[in-house]
Order: sequence, then C-alpha cells, then structure tokens
Amino acid sequence: MVDCLSCQSCCGSLRSSKLYPKEKRPLSRKRAAQKLYLQQQIQNSNVERSTFSCDSLSCVSSNVQSKTKRRDANNNKNTNNNNNVSTSMADEQNHVLEFYLFDISHERNLNLKIDSNDKRLIIFYNISNGLFTIGIRNGKKKIRPFRILSGSLHYFRVLPQSWPDRIEKMKKAGLNTIETYIPWNLHEPEMGTYKFTEGLTDLVSFLKLVHQHQMFTIIRPSGYICAEWEWGGLPSWLLQDDHMRVRSTHPNFLKALRNYYSILLPILSEHQYNRHGQGSIIAFQIENEYGGYGDDKNYLEAIRSIYSEYYLNELFFTSDNRFDLAKGALDDVWATVNFQRNVKENIDKLVEFRPMHHLMISEYWTGWFDYWGGTHQTGQNGEYSAKDFEQDLEEILLNSKYEISLNFYMFFGGTNFGFTSGGHHFPTAKYSPLVTSYDYDAPLSEAGDPTDKYFIIQNVIKKFYEQNPNLIVYNHERAIDDKFEIIKPSISKKGALGKINIYGSKTFEQILNDDILTKKYSVHNGPLNMEQVKAENQTIGASQGFIVYTNNKIQNLLKGNEEHFIAIPAVADNTIVVANGKVIFKSLHTDNSIKFTVPSDTLNLTIIVENMGRINYGSTLDRSRKGILDKVLFDNKIELTEWTVHVLGFRQGMSSITDWNKLNIDDKDANTINDLTNGPQLFYAPFHIENEKTIQNTYLSLNAQWTKGVAFINGFNLGRYWSIGPQLTLYIPKELLFKGFNHIQLFELYTYGKSIELVDTPVIHA
Repeated sequence: MVDCLSCQSCCGSLRSSKLYPKEKRPLSRKRAAQKLYLQQQIQNSNVERSTFSCDSLSCVSSNVQSKTKRRDANNNKNTNNNNNVSTSMADEQNHVLEFYLFDISHERNLNLKIDSNDKRLIIFYNISNGLFTIGIRNGKKKIRPFRILSGSLHYFRVLPQSWPDRIEKMKKAGLNTIETYIPWNLHEPEMGTYKFTEGLTDLVSFLKLVHQHQMFTIIRPSGYICAEWEWGGLPSWLLQDDHMRVRSTHPNFLKALRNYYSILLPILSEHQYNRHGQGSIIAFQIENEYGGYGDDKNYLEAIRSIYSEYYLNELFFTSDNRFDLAKGALDDVWATVNFQRNVKENIDKLVEFRPMHHLMISEYWTGWFDYWGGTHQTGQNGEYSAKDFEQDLEEILLNSKYEISLNFYMFFGGTNFGFTSGGHHFPTAKYSPLVTSYDYDAPLSEAGDPTDKYFIIQNVIKKFYEQNPNLIVYNHERAIDDKFEIIKPSISKKGALGKINIYGSKTFEQILNDDILTKKYSVHNGPLNMEQVKAENQTIGASQGFIVYTNNKIQNLLKGNEEHFIAIPAVADNTIVVANGKVIFKSLHTDNSIKFTVPSDTLNLTIIVENMGRINYGSTLDRSRKGILDKVLFDNKIELTEWTVHVLGFRQGMSSITDWNKLNIDDKDANTINDLTNGPQLFYAPFHIENEKTIQNTYLSLNAQWTKGVAFINGFNLGRYWSIGPQLTLYIPKELLFKGFNHIQLFELYTYGKSIELVDTPVIHA
C-alpha cells in the first residue's frame, strides 16, 4: 500500500481497500514483519515493569492498573467498540471493510464519511472532486467536511486516575482530538532502561482511553519537546558525552534517538488510526519548533526516515512560529504555525508560505507559563483576558475566510511533579527557572476545573457548528443527532484539612549518612558535575535534585588567622556552603560563578548545589550541565581535587525514613522564622484522615516561615516550592491521600516553622 506522504506530487490514488473474511484477513509482509519486530523488541528490551511505588513519577494507586484492564475487557465485549478504521458490515457476513486516513498536506479539505449502517466515523480525504464518486469503496457518496479541533493534554502532568476526567471534559468542550508530547527523559531515564507500563509512563493506557472516548490523537514524539519541561524532554545522560550536540545529526545523538525510537515507535505504530481500528493517532510531529533553533534539513529528514522505517504512516507535520516556518519545514511535509494573538498576521504568513495546504494552528497559546520570582502570566506579552481570547477564537473559527484547524495549547496544563520543570537561559538574560504549577491559565485549571476560557471555547464551537452545519460533529455517540450540544462539566471538590504540626526533622549530617536517601562517591580528579558523576558511577543517580561536595583536607591549606577564599568560576544553579557544620555562604540561582571566604578553623567544607531545572528552550541547550562545572580554586592558586560526593535525588525510600528528631517549638515561637544555620533539613509532618469521604483535592500552603525546598506527600514528590512566588501553594491530587495515616515531608534549605496547612484554594498568582 502506498503512503501518500512519500509521494512528491499530489497523487490522486487511494490505498486499496479490500474486503476480507474477518477470521482469514491476511497480514501484508510489511505488517507481519512489523508485528514480529515489535514482539522481539518488547521481549528483548529492558522495559521496566516495577511494582507500585509512590517514591517516583511512576506513582499510581494500587488498583488503577486493574481498573484499566477491567475497563478494556468490558469495552471489548461491546460489538460497537468505536473501531475508527475497520467498519463492520452485516454481522452475518462477518466481514471488515478497511478505510484509510490520507495526507492533508496538499489540500485544504479534510473529510469524514459516516456509514449509515454504523455509528462510527470514516475519514475520507478529498484529493479532487472526481474522487467524490470513485473514491468511496462501498458505493456511498455522502461526504461531509471535518475540522481538527484539538487540545493539548500532557498525560505526564496529571495522575493516570484523572486521565478519563480530563479527556471527557475536553470532549464536552467540543473538541474531537487530543494532542500530547512524549518526553524522552520520562520513558528512558537511564540509558537503555525504558518505562512505558506504569503510572505517568503508561502511554498505551492513555492512548486507549482517548480511543475509547471516540477522539483522535495527535502525537509529538520528537526527542526534544520544549514544553517548559526538564531539558525539553531530552534525557540528561546525553550530557555525559562532552561533545554532544543535541537536535542535530551528531552521530551519538542520532544513535541514542534511534535506540529510543526502536522501542517507542513500534508502540505508536500499533495505535495509528490506520491500524485496523487499533488506535486514534492521526498525525505525528517531526520536530518541535525546530526553525527557532536551526535549519538543518538533513536532521529533519533523518527523523522522518526513522518514522517511516517503523511504519508510521499517518500525517507528518512540523510546527513553528510564523517567522521560522521556512527553517523548520520540509518541502513535502505539512507545515503548521504556533502563536497567540494577531490572528490575521499569523494566518496570512502561513498562507503565504504554503498557499495550497490545509491551515493548522498546532499551538494556539491559551495562556502562558510562570518563572520563579516573576509575576503570574496569562499571556505571552502581558495579560490575555478571557474577552480577548474570545475575540481571537471567533476570528479563527467564525470570521476567517479560510478553513482552519487548531489545537489549544494548553487546554489542560497540569503539574510539573518532582523535578520536571524546566528553565530558560538566553544569551542576553539570566537563568530563569520555571514554577511547579503548569496551570497556564488554561481552559481547565491545574485541578481540572473549567475556567472562563473553557466556556468561551464551548460556546464558540457551538456557533461554529451552527455556522457550518455540514461539518461532522465528532464528540458523541453516532446514534444521537449529529449536533453539538453544550453539557456543563463537573467541578472537583476541594478539601481544607487545616493546620498540620511538624513532628520531627533530620539534620543535614543525618541526611548524608542515611543510606536510603543518598550514596557517597569519592572523587580524586576534581568536583565532577552531575553528569560526569553519573558517567563514572551509574548507581548514585546524579541527574536531578541536589549534589553535595565535601572536602575534608582543606585544613592543610589554612595558615593561622590569614584570610583565605575559594573561587568557583562556573556553577549551576543554587549553592549553599557549610563549614564545620555552619552555613557560611549562600548564592543566588542567577550567579554563574561564586567566591567566598573560608574561616581559618575550617576542618571540612561542604558545597551544596541545587539543580533547579535544565533549560528547555534556547540556543544554549548543549550547555545544560548541573553542579560544579569548573575547578575549585583555593586563593586562586591551588586546585581542590579531593571530594566526597553525595547525590540527593529523593527518588525512592522517602516513606521508609524513621528515627526522626522530635521538633520542639513553643507556642510563643509558633510564628517565628527559624534559620537553618547548620544547613538544610528534612521535616516530617504526619496526619490522619478519619473519614474517606473527606478525601478531596487539596493544596499544600507554606506560610512565611518556610522559604525554599521540595515537598513530598506519602513519598510522592510534589515538586519545588519557593516563597518568592508567584506560586505559593502546591497541588495535591486526592489520589495521593489515604484514609488513616498520611505524612508530608519538606526538604527545606533556609528557614522553617512549626506547622503547614492544607487549604482548598490555590495561590499561584502572588
């Protein structure tokens, strides 16, 4: 069967559609080879199938997997299981008629066809008017137009238990498609170790849910995704190669990408819309806004070639802003545009670039992201009010002279759990890390609740369908009238569980001596950065969190009462220096180099460096290493090379910590801000939930006594907190709470208080 994506001309032939007895339908040699290949890859790969743990981003409740399996089993019992590709003919004949989705990169019209004997939709691509009569294989001539109305939902930014809720709400808004990135660093956190089966990594279950909700899927699987995600989705182990050049034809980068794709792409292939009804994927992005980074067409062609090698045969597309379209596109691949506001200018630019293509906005930015220490943003360039959003959306869908498909980025933002938030560091600006919340001022809030922008989308889409009565409505059962009806989505309940007292703590010295929390590694050739330590010792997990360097020989260099100093020319990001168990220096995350005085009686020196998130966008991606990045110089003369290194990644074992030092704070000191003069500490706050009905979504509120650190609920890493805002609360999904015993832990860097609080209202715009 010919893939129109490989055709250089606007060819007019459809793939053949044959009628086979269901039980005897043969596999082509290509399909059979692919199936065998996939089976071999799964058998031979190092795919991790670990058990339940809330100590990592694989956290998922113990019964969610079994629920998914039961749901799949129940759906398989249905005779009408939304098989988007294979249309059942008369049951007594037991035959299947195959139809295929076609490339829309050469024409503006994308069409759907309804079989009157079936509830399901068949996509039909209108290449020319002549095919209205000759292109329908079963004699039906009724063809109606279709428009992609999509929303971005990142499965890795919301717990799997909430996937059905978010998908259903997006469907109720009038959308027919879900768009998502796939972060490489989530699915291959260690070189050659793949995670696709549990918790936030359970991609297959997510794809099945979209399919079951009768929606299409757009997949953006490029190695680099940006997305305000840690290093743009790239795995940090790539930086173990000192010569690495990401997003390029650098041999080691393409080799690593190909290895990853050898596991990922066969999975995606099985969930394509054209795979005999197996899935809902209708499009794949080749690279992500590559025109803003480079213009190497050989690199883009290399990715497309790998896609084709693994039998991805749906639509391929690229997405860029209007000024970078030419640099980021390939001649025969669908080019799409990303923007916010200035609708006419952006659409006109896309039309100018590709006048004969269907117009698609791959990212219409519904809001914007936030930096620590900045103000809460609702738009790329200042406030983007619901009223302005409504006017722009009406211009796109109701008033434009063009037929436009679009994807709302984001429709639901979610949360950067753990250490997954990224940062920006442009050549002319200082490093700016991103906050934990990815609320984005999106149509659905961080907790999944509809906002004003949600109802605007719902109302505009209703007008859109009324204005275009021939369009297929693809967000409900085919048995009911083909009209979009507004259904109000539910709002999740929130719980205010109140104040929780801090029970105990662990000193920094105790933390470094706890084998559950960290392992130590001796370095004799200088204070290696995180990536170098990981390359030398794979067992200590130096990729995210904190890295700690201790030198016990510095006293040999100190002379009497003379003043001495230490200089570090390059460090990333945030540093705390401890001498003899006392904090002597603190840097800012924007300080790329540091210099401090060493007390004359120093016996041991400890330098704590926090990785606040590798940059996810910009020209300096290759310079994203963390920790101490250069020599440590004593009095600018002597290089300190002997270090003991600890890594605090908090990846496992948080719930197993015992022997807490009981914290005694008098009531009169309850509002006092207590400085951590001996270094960071880990705090422990247990609490009970007596009534299961009171378990609701909630928010962790840290008062002014707490400054900066990381929070955990029942061992699950909620993410970073910082009193400089704009985010002052951390979202806690109800699935992370249990009837009975619960506990919160805080790894605090600077100050602490007597209590914390669980509230029912978020504060993300302080």
